Amino acid sequence: MKLQYSVIALAMLAMGAAHAGTPLLPSDAATATAAGNAVYVSGSSALRFSMASGFVAMCDSTTITVFGNTNGSSAPGNNVRAYACTLKTAIAPKSGGGTAFAAGTNVVFNKYDQGGSINGIQPLVLNTALNYMSFSSCTSTGLVRSGSFDLTKIDYSCAQTNPVVPQMGVSDVEAATIQNSSNLADNVSAVATTSLTGGVHSVAMAGVAVNLTLYRALQAAQGLTQDDTQADAPSLPVGLLAAIESGNASPQNGTGFNTLIPSDGTTSATDSAQQAITFCSRVNGSGTKAMHNAFLLSTPCSAVGVQPVGGNTHVATTIGSPIETGNADATVTLNSSTGNVIACMQYATTDAAKTSAGFYRNWAIGLVGSENDPNAGTSSDAGWRFVKVNGAYPSQANGQVAGYPMTYENFMYWPAKGLATKISQFAKWLQNDAVTPLAISTTPDVGTRQGILANSNFDITSPTYSGVTAWISRTTRGGSSCAPQQIVQ
Repeated sequence: MKLQYSVIALAMLAMGAAHAGTPLLPSDAATATAAGNAVYVSGSSALRFSMASGFVAMCDSTTITVFGNTNGSSAPGNNVRAYACTLKTAIAPKSGGGTAFAAGTNVVFNKYDQGGSINGIQPLVLNTALNYMSFSSCTSTGLVRSGSFDLTKIDYSCAQTNPVVPQMGVSDVEAATIQNSSNLADNVSAVATTSLTGGVHSVAMAGVAVNLTLYRALQAAQGLTQDDTQADAPSLPVGLLAAIESGNASPQNGTGFNTLIPSDGTTSATDSAQQAITFCSRVNGSGTKAMHNAFLLSTPCSAVGVQPVGGNTHVATTIGSPIETGNADATVTLNSSTGNVIACMQYATTDAAKTSAGFYRNWAIGLVGSENDPNAGTSSDAGWRFVKVNGAYPSQANGQVAGYPMTYENFMYWPAKGLATKISQFAKWLQNDAVTPLAISTTPDVGTRQGILANSNFDITSPTYSGVTAWISRTTRGGSSCAPQQIVQ
């Protein structure tokens, strides 16, 4: 039975403290928020689970509750999430300065994903409020948890009726790259970031994903076993990916998936010559898109770099109604978050409708960060898989040694002045201590364990990290996403 929490009910529930060892209720999250025990993070949607994993690892696991924004007919939480719990361990940066939140405190970690990495910087400078969730009216999803805790699953859906200026932000790339004119939306200008502090947060891979229907077709064409091991993941060449990203791929012209999958001559949904290029991309301002642009299109890294399809738009398109680009056999959907990219690929899996030109649209390709788990979500099969790029899989092992080409350092920022002391202390902890090799290796989120690395500031030869060296990056780009990866340890 779904439970609706009214303002009156919340007020009554708030009179009592949360029961130890039970998941917090929306009323507990509302009470913690009113007490100032809530933090508000915005930016990179690709890193949404790794950011949350660091926080969740500090919680009494029996008290964790996950909230997601109400999202119409789609699954909740595609754009905004929150995690509430009773801390089992105090949160305090190892660099000193005092405790942010003491053990036993009920704390809410709010993460705003919509708009991507640009929102990890500009709202902090411009004091722009973003619509986070309010816990005054939430609806249970009916989720019954069992086994190990899965933070990708939502316990309650809540309305976005709480406008707050974010206190800290995270970006897949450094401020200079995400604010380059090639990555900014047409209504956005770069802002000075001198009022912000922060630095490198973690290391992640910009993955290329396809929906399961296309994945199996690629495996068959490449003579691979139809399983889900990394060894049998199909590979896509950089040239085709660049053509797709720039809007120049066309099955009609022989430059679509039919370059890799021979036509079977049936003119049916299994025929590569009849499959449109359905590209689940991101709006400008996305750090994941910026990483792909830098590597595949040399934008903004070269004066002759190629612009991505869709131009400098900030307007997301409807998942079921992609826009045609060039020939009618190529379409693109511009999504405001990683969650919506995944939903776009999942939609294509069941969309056998043809475009006006008579091409099928049920093969899809999308831009997804490596920390996302293809087997996570509301079912055991999320309907998509990562593919290899020029033979390299977006794994930690490859990212650690520059073996995967689209591996980038992520950055975290917060105002140098003006935040409450405990919030500043939390920000320092979140940047430097929540993504240690040990924290990543023990996080309850399998996607983060498989797709995120601690940055190369962690000495891989230190006895402190013996046993967890697989989670330490050995490379750096020196603070610039346009610089080559270099192995430094």
